[in-house]
This record gives sequence, structure tokens and C-alpha cells, in this order.
Amino acid sequence: MDKMLNSIWFVRILAFFIALMLFFMVNQNTIGSPSLLPDAPNAPYVLEDEPLVVIYDEERFELVEEPGTVDVELRGSQVSLSLFQITSNRSTEVFVDASEIEEEGRHQLAVSHRNFPSDLSVTVEPQVVSITLRERQTASFPVEVQLENEDDIGEDRSLGTPIVSPLNVNVTANRETIQAIEDVLVYVDLTDATESIEDEYPVHFYNENGHQLDVQSEPQFVTVTVPLTSPNKLVPIKIIREGELPDGLSFEDVTVYPNEVTVYGSSDDIEAVDFVESEPIDLNELNESGELTIGLEVPDDVERIDPEEVTVAFTLAEEEEMAFESLPIVITGNDSNVTFDTEAETTVNVTAFGSQSRLEELMENEIRVSVDASGSYEGEQTLPLSVTGPSYIRFELDNDETVLRFNE
Repeated sequence: MDKMLNSIWFVRILAFFIALMLFFMVNQNTIGSPSLLPDAPNAPYVLEDEPLVVIYDEERFELVEEPGTVDVELRGSQVSLSLFQITSNRSTEVFVDASEIEEEGRHQLAVSHRNFPSDLSVTVEPQVVSITLRERQTASFPVEVQLENEDDIGEDRSLGTPIVSPLNVNVTANRETIQAIEDVLVYVDLTDATESIEDEYPVHFYNENGHQLDVQSEPQFVTVTVPLTSPNKLVPIKIIREGELPDGLSFEDVTVYPNEVTVYGSSDDIEAVDFVESEPIDLNELNESGELTIGLEVPDDVERIDPEEVTVAFTLAEEEEMAFESLPIVITGNDSNVTFDTEAETTVNVTAFGSQSRLEELMENEIRVSVDASGSYEGEQTLPLSVTGPSYIRFELDNDETVLRFNE
């Protein structure tokens, strides 16, 4: 039908027939035949519930009350009314103009109209309407995450703290609406969740009674990340070294960052993990200060680790030495039936090699020389000595063994 009305030929044909009918209406007495259109009084045509447009400053005010519709009564000739009814693409409008209003509140305004045919009389009912404007304000509200069905998460999963981005949303509305906002929430359903969740969720607004408010925010959706991981714990990192530094060099300083790693897995499996080892560093290849990125070894039965690699920053310096005389040898692993042989040395001389700054801080009581007597031995036994001390200092013994006597 719209295509027909927009056709110029259809309009011409329609105009011809209307003109023909008007001719017969005017000349029906002389022609001697009845009118083609029935006699009818000049009855009005009523447009019921015609939308009422409110024109106002939408950036400054919010329209909180208005009638919505009005009735429009049209009067005119039968032909004019008929033409109006069959015209589908009308641009008529009924409106009130509040664009000049400077203050919020309730206002009485006359109803206006435009674009109606000039040969029709237009009456609007009611002719004056009330509208209420409220000045718009912008406020920022923090978003809170509500987790639903947390009990559905398995015991082998650990729930982290939800992360919201952005943290706040802005609301532009009238003062009463902004003051009514008590809670700003997003809901995340954890049903059947087996891994971390990251998605966009709509923002909901509630008043102090828990009733949801019809409020638009910027943005209307926020991104929520809910960490869902296996049980985990932090453990230190043990740097594994292979070989020796080139002659004349020693470590002045070594920094590992991060210096801890998070291990994930079942509670029993991670409980057994005390540290995580690095991939071996070949000391033979180090000849100047620098940084290395090295991977970490995942312990057996552990699900994963984070991070998977660390950075080792080191400073090399010229190697110095310092001598310590007659340090006691400690027997370990067997305290009851073992003693030093009568001719065995119970002390040993130790030479420490390291950077000057590390040697200056080295105390004698930090050096421990020991012999392991935990094996199944009888009588007189010659066993090796071992020495331990602060990291990145190398030790040499002037005698690397001693003699123990095991008593029955």
C-alpha cells in the first residue's frame, strides 16, 4: 500500500477520481442523478491517544512525568478528512515546548501542533498539560560482585577474589534517583565452573529496600574475573649451579626475582614441596656481570607452577681468599657409638674464596665442617669431610678426610 501511495501515477488517478466526485456532488441537481457520495454532516474526526512529544534540554534535565498522549479532534470537509485518513506518511506532530525552561519542577505548558492540513481545524484535548523535569546529575558508584552457587565448586578448587574492570560506573540521572541508589551489583553464577571465569556482566542498581531501580550507567556492562584455581602455596626457589666460575672470579651479589613461586596441585601433593629448583646455570660460561632468564623445574605430581621462569641478576668481582685455622669437625648421623680415632685430627684448616665484600662479612661460626657417620660401620673407618657456609663462597680443606672408630 505504501508503494502505491508513493507512486505518482496512483496519486494522479486518485486525484482525477476525487475531482470527478466533486464535480458530481456540485452538479447533482442539474444532472438529475444522486450524488456518488452519501450525504453526511460535517462530523469531526478524532485521533485518540496521539503521542505527545516533549521538547526539553535532555542534557540538563530528565523528564520524570508527562501525559504521554492526547486526543486530537479534526474538523473540515468530508473530502479533506478522507484525504487525511488515507495519507499514511503524515508528518503531523503534537508537542509541548519546554526548551526554554531553566528550573526543575512541575510546569504547565500549552499543547501545540504542526504539519496538519491547513483546511482542517485542529483541537487538542487537553489543551494544557503538566510535565515534571528534574535536573540531571552525574555520580560514580563502586561495583560489587555477588557470587552465586559457590557450593558447586569442588573441594580441589580454590576461589580467589573477584576483579572488576572498571571498578566504578557513572550514573547520570535526577537527584532523587541518584540518592535512592544503595547497592550496585553484578552477579556471577559459579554453577559447573571448573576454571577461572572472565566475562562481561550487566550492572544492577538497588535501593535500600532491595528493589531494583531502572537506571542506565556508563558503562552498562563490566568485566569480571573470578580466579578459580587448584590449592596452592608459595615456596622459595633454589638456584642450581653447575661447574665453576672462571679462575679469579667470584660472585659479588646475586638477586633472584621473583624469589618465590606458587605451586598448584592437590593439597597432599603440594604439602610435600618445600622448594622449586631452577634449571642448571653453567658457571663456566659466566665471565662478566649480567642477567639470565632461567626456567624452573615443575616438581613431580604438581599440577603447575607460576611463574615458570625467573630472572637472575648477578655481579662478578675479583676473587679473594681468607684462611680459617683449626675449625672443629662435627660428627653427624651417629652420636652414641662413634668417636674420633686416637690419632685422627679433630680439627681442620679451611680456606674461603669469594669477593672481598663477602669475605669481610664472613664469620667463623658460619662455617661448618662435618663427617657423616650414619652408615653401618664397624671398627676404624676413614670417611670424607664436607664443608658448608654462606652462599657464593667457595671452601677448600687442607685435609678432606678423617678417621672414626665405631664401637660395638
